[in-house]
Amino acid sequence: MEVGLSAALLGVIEGVAEGSSNFVQVWFGWISDRLKTRKPFVILGYGTAALGKLFLALATSWPLILIARLFDRGGKGIRTTPRDALIAEAISSDRRGVAFGFHRMMDSAGGIIGNSLAIVLIAMHMPLRDIVWLSIIPATLAIFFILPVKEPKNITIKDDRDGVSQPKKVVMPSWSDFTSDRKKFGSEFWRFVLVSIVFHMGKISYAFLLLRLGSFHIATEQIPFFYLLFNIVQTIFSLPVGKLADSFGKAILVFASFVLFAVSSAGFIIGGGMYFLLGLFAIQGISFALMEVGFRTFLVELSPHGLKATGLGIYFTVTGFAVMFASWVAGLLWHFGTGKMTFMYSTTMSGIAAVLFFFLFYQRIKGAFTRLKLRA
Repeated sequence: MEVGLSAALLGVIEGVAEGSSNFVQVWFGWISDRLKTRKPFVILGYGTAALGKLFLALATSWPLILIARLFDRGGKGIRTTPRDALIAEAISSDRRGVAFGFHRMMDSAGGIIGNSLAIVLIAMHMPLRDIVWLSIIPATLAIFFILPVKEPKNITIKDDRDGVSQPKKVVMPSWSDFTSDRKKFGSEFWRFVLVSIVFHMGKISYAFLLLRLGSFHIATEQIPFFYLLFNIVQTIFSLPVGKLADSFGKAILVFASFVLFAVSSAGFIIGGGMYFLLGLFAIQGISFALMEVGFRTFLVELSPHGLKATGLGIYFTVTGFAVMFASWVAGLLWHFGTGKMTFMYSTTMSGIAAVLFFFLFYQRIKGAFTRLKLRA
């Protein structure tokens, strides 16, 4: 599937695509809240992503690849926040951790199966374009699996005038509506967004972890096994993490994810043998399971009733741009410095985030430890 794409142009395309995904998440989450519906946006998002794969299969030049990536990442931006809000509203608050944990487990498992199949097909010398054509099949099937899903009734937004939730007419919202809804989020929500921005400014792209393996003389053919281990560990731990979130609270899991990420990043500074590096990737897998489940359940808990998708959208949008910044800084540090400097930066930012979270949410963390002692 040769289209003459340079590394620099590829970077521009991926940056624009990811930026578009980050930008639309807050808007579609908020519109989903305002129109009190989730399912149509989830279907639209998966359908848009499927179209992206179709355009990629047909691409013969970089403009078509850009369009394909915009559709693929844009589809993710459209569906993510309404889908997560749908999950949160379809189950009682004391079981949301399990729900998100199960979703992340299945999502990671799908990634493992898909990547494994791609490796097998490449080993069988199937052309990359044919593999992309095949990927359209599961992308389309995902839409049909959504169709029978029933979303909860009576998604409402609290009306501050009388203090109770009132049904609202289904009309397209205005900018003043967004400004009004944004003010309904409490200080805890914005504190968590602030800490998350700090953390994600140091959450460098996974590609840098794989590049770092080369610095420790890991053979190229062995690198896929590190990535596979990361995905397997994340899949295995997602559901147990969800159960812990329901039992002991979400704050302690968020704090643990910051700490584990900082520890693993520090490990990549010093490096070591094969087993040491495998252990670091396993720790990364656990930290990502804690993030994916803990962050979502915590955000849903901190967001006002009727504005769950908006809260998720705000978070995903601002942290998405923070990750773009992190990749830019990491690339500069790698180019002008060393791999050590890149991971020193990542360790510092995640460590600062852990300290900030501990002090800003100390009471919640303390409550989690109290529940743990009572269970012991």
